[in-house]
Amino acid sequence: MRFRPKAWIQALNNRTYLPTLVALVVIIAAGISAESQNDTIYEQKLRADVQYEAGLIRARIEGNLAADIQLVRGLQAVLSTEPDMTQRRFSQLAAHLLEAEDSLRNIAAAPDLVIKLMHPMEGNEAAIGLDYRKNDAQRAAALLARDSGELVLAGPVDLLQGGRGMIARFPIFIGPQGSKSFWGILSSVIDIDAVYSKGGLTDPDLMIDVALIGKDGKGASGAQFYGNPDILEDSPVLMDIVLPVGTWQLAARPKEGWPTRADNKWQLRFTILLAGAFILFPTALAGRLSAARRSVIQTLKRRERELEALSRRLEMAVETSKIGIWEIEDNSDSAIWDHRMRELYGDPVGSSDVPLTVWRSFLHPNDRDRVINGFQEALRHVRNHSIDFRVRLENGTHKNIRAMGCSFRDSRGRNRMIGVEWDVTRDVDLNNELKRTNQQLTHRNAQLTYAKQAAEKADQAKTEFLANMSHEIRTPMNGIIGMSDILAESPLSAEQEQCVDTIRDSSVALLKIINDILDLSRLEAGKMEISTVDFNLRKCVDGAVDVLRPKLREKGLTFTQTFARELPEQVHGDDGRLRQILVNLLSNAVKFTQYGSVSLHVSRDVKDPYHLFIDVVDTGIGISEDQARHVFERFSQADAATTRHYGGTGLGLTISNILAQRMGGGISLNSNEGQGSCFRLEIRLSAARTAPSAPTQISPEAAQQKPGPGVLLLADDNRTNRLLIRKFLADTPLNVIEAENGREAVDMCRDHQPAIILMDMSMPEVDGLTATRQIRASDMAQPAIIALTANAFESDRRACLDAGMDRFLQKPIRKPLLLETIASVQAERAAPPDQTKDGTNS
Repeated sequence: MRFRPKAWIQALNNRTYLPTLVALVVIIAAGISAESQNDTIYEQKLRADVQYEAGLIRARIEGNLAADIQLVRGLQAVLSTEPDMTQRRFSQLAAHLLEAEDSLRNIAAAPDLVIKLMHPMEGNEAAIGLDYRKNDAQRAAALLARDSGELVLAGPVDLLQGGRGMIARFPIFIGPQGSKSFWGILSSVIDIDAVYSKGGLTDPDLMIDVALIGKDGKGASGAQFYGNPDILEDSPVLMDIVLPVGTWQLAARPKEGWPTRADNKWQLRFTILLAGAFILFPTALAGRLSAARRSVIQTLKRRERELEALSRRLEMAVETSKIGIWEIEDNSDSAIWDHRMRELYGDPVGSSDVPLTVWRSFLHPNDRDRVINGFQEALRHVRNHSIDFRVRLENGTHKNIRAMGCSFRDSRGRNRMIGVEWDVTRDVDLNNELKRTNQQLTHRNAQLTYAKQAAEKADQAKTEFLANMSHEIRTPMNGIIGMSDILAESPLSAEQEQCVDTIRDSSVALLKIINDILDLSRLEAGKMEISTVDFNLRKCVDGAVDVLRPKLREKGLTFTQTFARELPEQVHGDDGRLRQILVNLLSNAVKFTQYGSVSLHVSRDVKDPYHLFIDVVDTGIGISEDQARHVFERFSQADAATTRHYGGTGLGLTISNILAQRMGGGISLNSNEGQGSCFRLEIRLSAARTAPSAPTQISPEAAQQKPGPGVLLLADDNRTNRLLIRKFLADTPLNVIEAENGREAVDMCRDHQPAIILMDMSMPEVDGLTATRQIRASDMAQPAIIALTANAFESDRRACLDAGMDRFLQKPIRKPLLLETIASVQAERAAPPDQTKDGTNS
């Protein structure tokens, strides 16, 4: 078919086809116009839906962040009144905040910009002591909070503990109004993921894509920190999220972006074609379409206004629970209250429309002008406002109210304010109670400090008394026991020998009583320590048994000693205290056994080889079950007759039991009256720290021989002690010279160069410890220095050895021990250096 332009021109000029052609043009134009308008309407509706969803998210985020900040502000207020708050107190208050809002991760307080208070502490220990001024990452925000005096909100940032969060820093000022001083900073970490979740951003059913802009509250000029960057390039719906400090910008679009066309385009085309078929009704059809368009536009505008008011209400309503919401308009005489607001004020008018004069009548006279002027200024200048005030209701109830308002200009250009109020009477009462409690605690702490100082002085006085008692008693006992030993070596008649033996036995018994009393006093004062060393278990037990063997032979008792299999040879513990306990138990068994036997058995726990049991069994008099319950009490024996017959103070078992308890065990008793007793010692030792050392190469003969020739310096201010030592050493080849104080001892050591010095600790002018240090510090030939002192505490022994002494001997001293110690020192000095080892006697 050939195109003939002349035929088309003729058809257009033909009036018969003209209406058809005009109708066709009108239908095509109307179709194009309608399709374009449909796309516009669809886009407007879709943007309105997106704006509605985004408005809900904005309101939730603003409300949640404001609630978190408001809770922390409460702790800020408490800190400003309690600048000396303790960690425990801080943790109690902070724990309430973290329980109230799960989006708060931790709270820290930094007096003088140094973190000293933290909750929770677990996982945040490394932050304690952090100085904001020295931390590059924290310095700027901390100084800004301090200098501006306002809240600084930073983030979201990556947290060291994991996750991301907002960091809110609150400056705290203390002191009276008008002269406040900067105290420090209260900081809180808000879990940003929790904020996203509560705001609905992570809801899987969310119908929009969201991006957030304005890190650190910088609004549209800030960096994007949430969502797909492509959202910002896809003509998003934009709105500001108002933070307590600064703003974020929220950008939103439908899921997967905006559609290019409305989804009903084919239906619309079918309608247009159908309308074209009814060419007789073009005007009616066009009017109907126009009316439908106007109706849709009006509906969209009405929904926009409703969304604007709804978003304002939601952003404050979700901040917290149990709050009243109100709304006022500039130049209006009434306010709109919700049901909670009416409940707060006792529902004064019975409706939601409340005259402002009614509200003003509730205000406390001292607060009325301040509150009214504050709200009027905020409403007039369209700014946010918060204030605390007091009210008195019609029933006479007094309340403390906290109010917050948000001003805005509506679509008709009128200034409006939406706000919330809640009752903080309990918080105010709690704060007052906290202040009273703090005053009481301060007074109590002062009393406790005074009591502690008094107790420390009493303890110090007791320690000094024990030391003086030990020294003053042992010094004369040294003369009594020593002189009786010397007298016993001289030719005596039978009657004289009996008198001397009585003196010696009585002196030894008296010394045992004195040692028991002093040991118990030291245990109660905490001055007797457990000194652990590596030692041979069997040798320690044998040493205790050897002490009692003469008494066993004297009484004709049979003694049996056994060891269980697989006992450790070397152990770590206090061998001296173990030996002391065994001597007490064996001595007790020998004392109360007249006929029969005494046995000792060492065993171990099957699971722990260093958990030992030592049984001391005798066939003595035994005791009843009732008497056994008191046998470990101090100054206690079975009965008065036992005390008179056998003697003793009743302290040996008490001391032994306390020592056993300090060594991880105790002592138990199983006894039948008239059939003997079994004492079980339980102790816990540990494995030896080092391998057993090789024994010294000094021969036993050299250790047992008498002292050889040489110069011995005796430094003691007590004339009786010097006389006794001279008599002990009279039959030895030693040349004894004497010094009456430490200064003389140092001078005579320099002049005579003695090989051995017997040094007393307590001397006038210069004491023995100072004299020893001066001798060791000089360049003279160094002698062996043996402490010979009435000071019997473990601390005295350590002090002597630390000062440079080689041995430690206690008064009263027995002649064999003195001679053996001097001979041992001489033998060690004569042996080659690699064959000697250090040692001490006590």
